[in-house]
This record gives sequence, C-alpha cells and structure tokens, in this order.
Amino acid sequence: MEFARGGRTVRSVGFFTELAPGWGFPAEGSLAEAVREFGEADESRVVSYLRGGTWIWAEMGAERDVLDLEGPTLVSAGSLCTDGAWVWREDLSYYLATYHLALPDAFVARVRELAYSPPVVPESRLFEIATRDLGISMDQA
Repeated sequence: MEFARGGRTVRSVGFFTELAPGWGFPAEGSLAEAVREFGEADESRVVSYLRGGTWIWAEMGAERDVLDLEGPTLVSAGSLCTDGAWVWREDLSYYLATYHLALPDAFVARVRELAYSPPVVPESRLFEIATRDLGISMDQA
C-alpha cells in the first residue's frame, strides 16, 4: 500500500476549510470554491460509494449546511468513513450530491476502478487507521 504524506496510511478527501473537525488532515481549500454548476456523469454513483464506506468514527449531533444556513440539518456530519485507502467526512456525500463538488482525480479514479463498490475494510485496518492516522487511543484503562 502506498502511504500518504505525513506518515499517514490513508489519504483524505473532502476536508474543506469550512468543515470541522479536520482531524489534522490538510484542508483541501474552500468548500465554496469546490462547488460546480454540474456534476460528472457518474456523480450519483460516486455519492453511493461515499455513502457505502465503512464508518470508522461516529460523531453525535448535527450541523447546518455551511453553504446554505436555510438548508437541512446534517445528522452525524462530522463522522468519518473509509474504504481502507481514503477517509472522508460522512457529510461529503451530501455536499457532492447537492453542490457537485470537484473531488481529487485520484479519489474519483479509485472509485471508478472499484466499480463504485467500496471494499469491505477489515477490522485490523480500521484499528490501524483509527490509531495511527486519527490518533484515537484504544487503550483500555
């Protein structure tokens, strides 16, 4: 497996400056600047892929759409999902479907290579991502 920059074992997608927490991943610029008028032809399949990722961290609570304060409340927006190689916030699927965001070519290429079907992520890999990449302590006191 290719390791991401900074010693991380996963790459991040969708960690925009307007969204918090960022978990120490570098901000990918402004969400507002990633908005496009139209999505890719396969956008709905990419949205489904994002929604089918394995949850690695669940956030309780809800957040408003940061681009439309009159928009819906997004439950568990800061939760994290993964496909074992990439990690993203749970609300990325909403923002992609609603605002047709420009996502990194490498991420979209992976989604297409996997035929829009996120792989099952083994528990050992989830543990590695949680402890090494997210800094979550799994120690039992």
